[in-house]
Amino acid sequence: MEIYKSAEVFDFKNDEVEFAHTKLIIRGPNQDFYYAITEDRFFRSSTLDLENLDKTSINVDNVWPRYSARLLQAPSPVPKDSYIKEADFFVPGEYPELLPPGGLVLHEIAAYELLRQHPHPNISQYHGCVMSDGRITGLCLAKYKMTLEERMEVDTPLDKELCLEGIERGIRHLHSLGIVHNDISPYNIMLDEMDRPVIIDFDSWQQNGQELGTKKGSPGWWKEDSKHALFENDMFSLSKIQEFVCASSASSRDPLTESTSGTANAFKTSRSSNTSIAGLRDVSDSIDTTPESPVVGEKQDMPGCQHHRPATGQEEGKNRHQ
Repeated sequence: MEIYKSAEVFDFKNDEVEFAHTKLIIRGPNQDFYYAITEDRFFRSSTLDLENLDKTSINVDNVWPRYSARLLQAPSPVPKDSYIKEADFFVPGEYPELLPPGGLVLHEIAAYELLRQHPHPNISQYHGCVMSDGRITGLCLAKYKMTLEERMEVDTPLDKELCLEGIERGIRHLHSLGIVHNDISPYNIMLDEMDRPVIIDFDSWQQNGQELGTKKGSPGWWKEDSKHALFENDMFSLSKIQEFVCASSASSRDPLTESTSGTANAFKTSRSSNTSIAGLRDVSDSIDTTPESPVVGEKQDMPGCQHHRPATGQEEGKNRHQ
């Protein structure tokens, strides 16, 4: 047996971050996979007794669904300027009985299949499914330079107004298709070489009005009392983004560090979405969705940069990045 993936989880206790446990995905000799937790910290040089850990078997169908010919297949070999988002083993490991086969992967593909019919410069570009032995093992996406969080730590000046306008136009394009992203945060907004913001990560999406699904917003960046996917959830997240971007110090405002409770991983999982089981649908539910009229919404007086105001529907097409 070998460790296939690992993630450290941290808790907030007395306003301090403390190590809680390590989540492991273990691969067996016959391509069988298991989920386990250890109270030990894991490093590449660590030696763990994998055989004696309490392990939960993972159904591979819940991680790598069978490929369907109606889905876009990524080029082989994949383009050099692409990023491969691998399937998430941890959620199926933690909730093996609650997920439909390939639920998380097919759910995200549904959004990308719709969005490739209705592309937008502020939305991540999708190149198709990555396959192995007839199974979908990942999503091939355009690769971007850095996250918004990382960009705010760079000394080179950023046109904050232009950045915020691009993010908002991307959100309003999603809303025009009936899509609620549900996880808008600085970790799910990338910037390209020209500082154009691009919204990524659609595993939390739902159609407007639906019950929130398996994954939902990052702590500190979304309306945590929300029960349903609503356009206003994304607009709330946009207001938090504006506060973050327009703060006088790039690193001075991070709602996650201001939270007094919750669980976070100081590494990758610190930015992961909350998890609850509900609302996953097969990819066929939304591929043929007809886009709705652009959502104008009410203007909002958000704190932060003085000159930025949410765009109206009539301004939707005036993207300075195009």
